[in-house]
Amino acid sequence: MSDDLASGFRDVDRAADFEVFSRCLELVDSIPFFADCKRESYRLLGAGPGRRILDVGCGLGDDAAAMARIVAPGGAVVGVDASRGMVEAARRRHEDVAGLSFEVADAGSLPFDDASFDACRIDRVLQHVPDPAPAIAEMARVLRPGGVLVAYDNDWETLTVDAPDRALTRTVLNAWCDRFPTGWIGRRLVPLFLDAGLIDVEAAPRTLVLRDLAVADRLYAFFATADRLAESGLARRDDLERWAGGLRAADARGRFFCSYTGFLIRGVREARA
Repeated sequence: MSDDLASGFRDVDRAADFEVFSRCLELVDSIPFFADCKRESYRLLGAGPGRRILDVGCGLGDDAAAMARIVAPGGAVVGVDASRGMVEAARRRHEDVAGLSFEVADAGSLPFDDASFDACRIDRVLQHVPDPAPAIAEMARVLRPGGVLVAYDNDWETLTVDAPDRALTRTVLNAWCDRFPTGWIGRRLVPLFLDAGLIDVEAAPRTLVLRDLAVADRLYAFFATADRLAESGLARRDDLERWAGGLRAADARGRFFCSYTGFLIRGVREARA
């Protein structure tokens, strides 16, 4: 996958190829690690019959649809996304799911009254938001007293890959991290939750280990990032080609290793006295 995914999610509707982004979401959903994180987020939300839940940055709507089935009967899930294309795709994919609706909305300016939802969730979205604080404040605002906000997101400087050239490896991985508008969001979530007035804030790390270079490169764009560095003159092309060749050789020998850590954060809107 192109490393344009690091910055392109900010404006999917202007992308040359919408399917690049939908395929990215489908790849993530196909990996058991992320499926487990999503199920844990539903549990932390307290999703159950009768609950009203907001899913911010809903993408193709698959998570919102899964939650709509959990909150039935009597509950409702609203999925919002800044991309009209994503919302239209979500409506087509899940038009038959009861209690589920989708709207185009900016996370930093949600079109809902205060205390409209029992719970709110945002998954791998804030990394694409240059200033996440207003979005977190808005999600806290629309929670009822005692309502729960759950976020999962990446801290891209936790990304590791085993390669002999440590300095060049740092250069490649930091370049990938810095392509994201907020590549350090994982470590910032707890302070941002507290700044939004949430209480009982808890954080749990989730680490994914991959031993398959093909899957890792689709997720982390190692080779595209190396090409970008070569084109910009920030590193020598022959050194980068040697580095990339080392990853391929390690993979061929069954020795490839990489990991990354994301963070699952839960906070509660304080109940009124």
